[in-house]
Order: sequence, then C-alpha cells, then structure tokens
Amino acid sequence: MSETDALAKARADLRAAEARLVKAMSGERSRKRGEMNRQLHEIRLMRDPNYRYFSQAGQDRVVDTVLKGLRGGTFADIGGYDGVTGSNTLFFEMFRGWTGVIVEPVPAQREAAEAVRRTPCLPYAVASGDGEAEFLEVTEGYTQMSGLAGNYDPAMLTRVRQDPRHKERKLKVETRTLSRILTDAGLQHPDFVSLDIEGGEVAALESFPFDRHRVGIWSIENNTATPEIRKIMHAAGYDLIEFCGPDEMWRRRDL
Repeated sequence: MSETDALAKARADLRAAEARLVKAMSGERSRKRGEMNRQLHEIRLMRDPNYRYFSQAGQDRVVDTVLKGLRGGTFADIGGYDGVTGSNTLFFEMFRGWTGVIVEPVPAQREAAEAVRRTPCLPYAVASGDGEAEFLEVTEGYTQMSGLAGNYDPAMLTRVRQDPRHKERKLKVETRTLSRILTDAGLQHPDFVSLDIEGGEVAALESFPFDRHRVGIWSIENNTATPEIRKIMHAAGYDLIEFCGPDEMWRRRDL
C-alpha cells in the first residue's frame, strides 16, 4: 500500500469512527457520554484542520455551541494549569475575543500560562474561605492533578501516586473564595466558569453565592461522580446539559 493509499484509508477510518460515535451518542444519556465526547473530540482534532478547540474532551466546543459563537464574553478558568494544555478557555481568548482570569496556585504552571496568555493569572487556590492552606503539587507524573491537600479524594490520590513517574511536594498557598476572585476581577457575571480543582469543587460550590453571580455555563470536574454537585447546581437553577470527560456541563436555566 502506498503512502497516499494509507493516508486515504486512515482518513476513511476516522470518518467511520466518528460516525459510529455520533450514532452511539444519540441514544446515550448517562455519564458514558463523557468518554464518548472525549473520543469524538480527539477524532475531530485528527481529521479536521479547522477544528480549533483546545480542551481535553470538547468542553469549549460545547460552550461555544450553546452560546452560539458569542464574541466578547467573559470567563474564569479555575485551575488553569499552564494555560494551554487541555485548556477550556484558550479558544475563547484566541478566536472569540473573550477576557477573564486564570487561577493557578502552582508557580511553574502559572508562569508558563503568563508567558502565552493575555489573561491575568492569579496565584490562588480556590476554597470555601480566604486564608492559607496546604497544597499538594504533583511535580512529576500526573502534573495536572495538583490540589488542596485537605480536599483531595483519597482514592483519586492513591491512583495518582501509583504512577511510576510520580513525585510530589507540599507547599503553603493563599486561598480565595470564588466569589471574591470574580468580584475583585470585575467579573461579577461571567459567561463561563471552568472549575477544575481536584476534589475541591463541592466545597467551593457550597460556599458560592449564586444569587450574586449569574454565571452562564459551568464546566465542573467531577472525577468521583459525587451526587453533591448535582444537588447544589439544581438548587441554584442550573440544568445538566452534557458530560465531557470527567466534567459536567451546567447551563443556567433561564439562559
């Protein structure tokens, strides 16, 4: 088989895989959609040069679709890592003219984000209160899975530490509530909040004054599939609209 034929076959295989996934998803409503969306996102990245989304599992594509390509919006990227790898917000900054903030307490990752993003990068960990807390930084291995030591799910931490590459260190970081971060940044009512803080999501949401901040859409990591996030978001007036990888996508009911 020539290289041209091999390339044509690869493209045909990707198209077929995409069609199979789309068909399977049409009748699926469970959390299985998260992995399906991740696979679909990866296929589209490989086969479509005009597919410009950067997230891990299509979170930015979902937000962009729901908001109908909104330009000039605002975001808060909580747990923004290096600002590029699997970013839920880079697409909006680059192609939709959005502004916002990135919150990342790990110094090396925040510095990497500051080097490539126009968005201000803040050195805090989001928590239920302002203050100081112990933070577990994964320095080698699953480096995207650093988080507040007091909120880290024990089972998830065990899996992270089983990686043969794993190294970690603990440091003290300054904590801020999500509400204070939004208020101080002048983002009282952001169009999109991405919340990825390795087990601290429930505590952050429980203390969040939903009546003071009309967030349009949330992407909330829920690695353990805890029902607490669903209870909080339903009570706050949000509907679950999609699963993307481990993330739940929530839209304000009156949006």
